Amino acid sequence: MTYYRGSRVPLSEKSARAYSLTLNRSWKDRKGEGGEKKLFVRLFGEKSKAPAHPEPTARSFYRPGVTAVEDTPGYSRKEKNWVPKVPNLGWMKWVLRLAGVVLLAGAVVWSKEKTTALLQDVAGLRLAKVTVEGNHYLTDEEVAGALALPLGENMFKLDLKGATDRVKGMDWVERVFVERRLPSSLLISVRERKPVALLDNGSLYGVDQEGRVLSPSAALLSEDLPLISGVPLRADAMGTTAMAESLKPALDFFDFMKRHDGVLAADVSEVDLTDRESLKVTFIDGIQASFDPPVTETELRRMAVVLSDLDQKQKRAGTMDFRYRDMVLVKTR
Repeated sequence: MTYYRGSRVPLSEKSARAYSLTLNRSWKDRKGEGGEKKLFVRLFGEKSKAPAHPEPTARSFYRPGVTAVEDTPGYSRKEKNWVPKVPNLGWMKWVLRLAGVVLLAGAVVWSKEKTTALLQDVAGLRLAKVTVEGNHYLTDEEVAGALALPLGENMFKLDLKGATDRVKGMDWVERVFVERRLPSSLLISVRERKPVALLDNGSLYGVDQEGRVLSPSAALLSEDLPLISGVPLRADAMGTTAMAESLKPALDFFDFMKRHDGVLAADVSEVDLTDRESLKVTFIDGIQASFDPPVTETELRRMAVVLSDLDQKQKRAGTMDFRYRDMVLVKTR
């Protein structure tokens, strides 16, 4: 039995007292409790295991009858004894586990990419051919050049989005679709803008319904399209609608003629916009007619009456001027 004095007793003193009481007992008394057997085992048998928890030497603040043993610093409720305090490193295990998972995932991704690249090289999946369809005004070489994808490149490393954006940036291209066709080819499908007139500026440029100026093309020379003259080409207008306002009177006239008289619209050869206040229209048969924009159905009816009257008189009109109210000036040939 151990006796405590005061409110603070060192654990080392407690152990020393317990040991001193044990030494005071006679050898015979200890022999009767198995001391001889323990001595024999220590000398000739297996070594006894060291105590799981050595006696602590730290001081404990304990007040008999007031402080419970379980609340004493260093006392383990699980072990039912005083144990040395060690820092809690449980969070380190989770950090190490998470790091291991991240490293494992990275290794899997890296090995997958390397394996995929190796299989692609072995299978010969490299770009060898580019096919273009849907183009009329653009040549295959122009489209392939804008594509800017080198032959021999790995099929799965091709930047198809960037290539699509480059082709779509061409002034003639309205829509484009790039398709990868394994093992070694690409299909480029384009939809080109439709020109409704030609702009004469030394070279022939296409003009669509929105007033966008399109670059010269050899295919335009064979097109049966009316010509717009008298408007100088702006340097910044290529592929844009920067000249749409200047070209609008002629474009509106073409649209009006198609909706009201398709036959006469097909006979329009040129619209001269030199005079910004009027339209000078030349037809295929050589007749030149001047109108105040916008042209209305009234001018078309008056023109039909004049041509019919001249035909009955077996005369041919040279020029007609509809810019005067209630009258038409006609010059025959």
